[in-house]
Amino acid sequence: METRPVLVIPKSSTEKWLDYLSLVILLYSIIYLILKWSNLPQTIPIHFNVSGEADGWGSKTTLIILPLFTLATYTGLNLLRKIKPDNFNYPVTITKQNAPFIYKTTFIMLSWVKLELVAMLGYVHWSFIQNAAGLSSGLGIWLLPVTLIIFFSTIVHFILKIKKYARSV
Repeated sequence: METRPVLVIPKSSTEKWLDYLSLVILLYSIIYLILKWSNLPQTIPIHFNVSGEADGWGSKTTLIILPLFTLATYTGLNLLRKIKPDNFNYPVTITKQNAPFIYKTTFIMLSWVKLELVAMLGYVHWSFIQNAAGLSSGLGIWLLPVTLIIFFSTIVHFILKIKKYARSV
């Protein structure tokens, strides 16, 4: 079994900035719901088909679920940051020479993924409220493909960065 270096990697300024943006988006989503709550109808669109058109309706109280899910995602990814990086799975062999860079890069990737997930869920929540208020209709057909492209591009970018660095050391 491979023995990996055990290192404590402090949060970088990039991570702190990305985490701050994630928190701002999460708080905005919650505050926006509170501000709009009294003006929303009791029955709202809560499900959208592949084309982004509403095809299911429910109580406005279901709008509370998405910020709670976003909060759970945010919290879970914050807790994941507290796990020692030598316990993660990597696409390369971890050595004393490459461990600091790879661990730090992995944590930055985690912060980017957190921001992207929180932003996407915040946008969906905002869209649900806009639809419920009658200010827009649907989520748009582009939401899922664009979200998947951004999310997977981030992961691929960081994996390639880690592999390139590991080959150069």
